[in-house]
Amino acid sequence: MSPNHKDTVYIDIDDEITSIIDKVSSADEKIVAVVLPKRATMLQSSVNMKLLKKAADAAHKQVVLITSETSLLPLAGLAGLHVAKTLQSKPEVPAAAEDLLEKTAGHNFIDASDEEAEDFDTKSAGDKPIGKLAGLPDEPVEEAKKVMPELTPLPIPRAASEDAAIEIDNTEEEAAEDSKKEEKTKEPINKKLKVPNFEKFRIRLILGFILLIIIIVGFILANSILPKAVISVYTKTSNINNTYTVNIDSTATSVNTSNSTIPAQIQQTQKTASQQVTTTGQKNEGTEATGTITMTAIECNTNLPYDVPSGTGLSADKLPFITQQNTTFSINGTNKNHCIYYNATTPTSITAQSPGAAYNIGPTTFSVAGRSDVDATSSQATSGGTDNVVQVVSQADITNAEQKISSADTSSIKSALFTTLQQDGLMPISGTFIANQPAITTSANVGDQATSVTVTETTTYSMFGVKESYLQTIVDSNLNHQINTSQQSIINDGLSSTSFTVLNQTANTAQLTFPTTASIGPKFDLNNLKKQIEGKKSGDVKTIIGSIPGVTNVNVHFSPFWVSATPKNVNKITIDIKKSS
Repeated sequence: MSPNHKDTVYIDIDDEITSIIDKVSSADEKIVAVVLPKRATMLQSSVNMKLLKKAADAAHKQVVLITSETSLLPLAGLAGLHVAKTLQSKPEVPAAAEDLLEKTAGHNFIDASDEEAEDFDTKSAGDKPIGKLAGLPDEPVEEAKKVMPELTPLPIPRAASEDAAIEIDNTEEEAAEDSKKEEKTKEPINKKLKVPNFEKFRIRLILGFILLIIIIVGFILANSILPKAVISVYTKTSNINNTYTVNIDSTATSVNTSNSTIPAQIQQTQKTASQQVTTTGQKNEGTEATGTITMTAIECNTNLPYDVPSGTGLSADKLPFITQQNTTFSINGTNKNHCIYYNATTPTSITAQSPGAAYNIGPTTFSVAGRSDVDATSSQATSGGTDNVVQVVSQADITNAEQKISSADTSSIKSALFTTLQQDGLMPISGTFIANQPAITTSANVGDQATSVTVTETTTYSMFGVKESYLQTIVDSNLNHQINTSQQSIINDGLSSTSFTVLNQTANTAQLTFPTTASIGPKFDLNNLKKQIEGKKSGDVKTIIGSIPGVTNVNVHFSPFWVSATPKNVNKITIDIKKSS
């Protein structure tokens, strides 16, 4: 809390009354000094003063207005607000406002809403100012005018007669004489003066206009939009069962009934899925062991031994090595057991095929790949092989990730394609849903050092869709060859309840088979029939439709409940042809 136990709030000339109330309410101290600017128009209203007082009381604040403008003093006094000229001056409620309240206390004011006033004289009311008619006392009028200008009504100037002009410099005698003449020429008014309530009239006018709109909208709804008629026509029908085989082709442009080919549309969507797995491969990044060997070739004929080329594989203790140079043999050899042994001209350098300390082996005998006639031995151990085993990507890791992606649920993709085809006005053939060969990418190749590998598959999914009207063309063409079209018609072609089986499928075509159970009944011209029954009563509708051969019963249902005849708009009439049970 501040030492002087009050907060000082400075008001800008552009602040609204709401802004001032917020500043007062948010003050920390109980006493709030509100410093007003000159010509503070926002508080030159008794309503705003009272609002400020009410808000201060609600926030438990004591407001002191800091201003020297005398025009604000009576308004602050009426509202009960304290005023001080400076922050150091003693605050007080202005006395002028209290005097005005005392002088006007006990007086009754005429309410415009009162229908009668017992002491109101219409004849003498014309010569009195509005202030007197309001019931204010004669003496304090001038003082009240000084204190509160907005509460002192101005007197109504009246002319002495219809033809007389108002003279500014009339003497008192002339004014009295003119007043007497006006009283003589003025006709008596028998009815008491009433002030019309224009606010009530305006509200009633708005309500009447709204009621008129509601009535008009209700009339349109009740007579044009809501009325509907559903007519169920029961007929004698027969069923025809057929099984069709059709070819759908995305490159076809029209229906070919001769080979049962119809145009189709392929809906595709592309989905990308990724799967990360931990690598399981291992690779030794150490150094390879090296050494030297001596080769001896054995020939049991007169031919000289062939050279052993560089890169020839050797093995000792199942560990592979590779020669690092070309090895030749001497021309002269040693004859042993009827065979000649030829020694290599120089020792041969070898290197282990893979890194690792396991290749550091002692003197031993090596076998030479593809040369059974050559023996190789080492007189010294191989050395220099070290181990540095790291984790690498194996083919098994990539295969594992691919299998996890392939096992993902594709039902949502299939459902999305199905819905898209329906939105395009097509019949989806769910059996043609297929996933094409995916494009696979990996974050690392086989053999690369990595602790994990991510496999990404981009797969294109597709599904065929056809227009139902194309299928109806194939079905109707077949049925029309089985019925008498002059007397019979196809009531239901059976396509709505059929299911498709895919026989084979390519990128652009598919062969389908589907069964149907078609209903055949009397021939109807529904459009012409609707025109015949529009605006008819229920009995008339039953008579007109019931006269058609093959009709066994007619049910008529009107809605809403107040409708008693079929709408005159044929689009509001529904005729449902049903098979008699």
